[in-house]
Amino acid sequence: MYETAKPAWMLGPVREPFDRDVSRRIDVLRIILIGLIVLAHGARGITVRVPATGPVAGWMVETLNGHVDFVAVPLFFTISGFLFLRKFELSAASYGEMLRKKFVSLLIPYLLFNIGLAVWFYFVGSIEMMGSWGYLVQEGIVTKTLGLGTTPINYPLWFLRDLLVVFILSPVLLLFFKEAPGVGLATLFCLWVGVNPAPYSYYGDFFMFYLGGYLARTRFPLQGISWWQRWGTLLFILLTAALVAHKQLGITDEHARLFLFKCNLILGLACFWRISAIPFVRDSRVLHRMARHSFFVYLAHEPTVSILQTRLLAIWQPVGNAQQIAFYWLSGLTVIVLLWGVGEGLSRVVPKVYAVATGARLPAAVLSRG
Repeated sequence: MYETAKPAWMLGPVREPFDRDVSRRIDVLRIILIGLIVLAHGARGITVRVPATGPVAGWMVETLNGHVDFVAVPLFFTISGFLFLRKFELSAASYGEMLRKKFVSLLIPYLLFNIGLAVWFYFVGSIEMMGSWGYLVQEGIVTKTLGLGTTPINYPLWFLRDLLVVFILSPVLLLFFKEAPGVGLATLFCLWVGVNPAPYSYYGDFFMFYLGGYLARTRFPLQGISWWQRWGTLLFILLTAALVAHKQLGITDEHARLFLFKCNLILGLACFWRISAIPFVRDSRVLHRMARHSFFVYLAHEPTVSILQTRLLAIWQPVGNAQQIAFYWLSGLTVIVLLWGVGEGLSRVVPKVYAVATGARLPAAVLSRG
């Protein structure tokens, strides 16, 4: 269990090999969660760009975008913390090496896909609901490119900026693991639910990241299907329904609603982990293949969604529930499959360029060719 040189409540790093079942489930979740993010950002096609949203379509968007899709980002932070904090031990050399790797895998793609969008604004033109060159100059090119105190040019990439900050400050989390891991978990949770009302904040980022490391270092049973996955899934479904209908149920206090909302995000982690255990999901060759390019889909999805929906709406105004629901799924899934195909093609035609742009490791065969 724990290292004998330390008290049981001091969590040491995990030395044993990575479990294959856990690895495969994390792999398929990468593309599933990215898919939810694409669909969430594409929902504006019917909530903003279409004059009248049908009641059923509106309920679908409220349930998915307002609650279910919100689990994607916290789960990504939890997975990142699980993979990173399970073994990381602080030293000057290891910290420096970690920063070098994160610069390659996070900061370079972040900058490239922000600068690339700025170049598009300058030479091609504006993208509806994303911005224009004039807007970029007004807000400050450097400020928007780096996302300093604001969303970056390619606004969904705020996640990479926040994740990089968490990695930089990760030594603070190791102090909790070595001295009082349970206190660290409780402290970060209280900061998240008590200081900032927003669902996403640095407090939430650090809590979810730490939670992932805590699960890894306590050897929490993630294999198979456990009771906590079943109960977490059931409670997530029930609480999501209650939050969607919170006004009808008399939940009028906003602080109480936000507290329940954040607790529901934690239950959502269990729900999606349970989904990843379904055999045709966990063992899907297509999902595993798509997962290889999930990061590229994430990096490029927002301008692609906006441009595609602008073209679609020029020839088709979805009216009524059926058409609007079809528009939501059609545009979102088209972008996911399209960018997956582009990623497959670029990784084969220009593997080195693709690897740099997405922070990926080059295959051994490509490296051997020089």
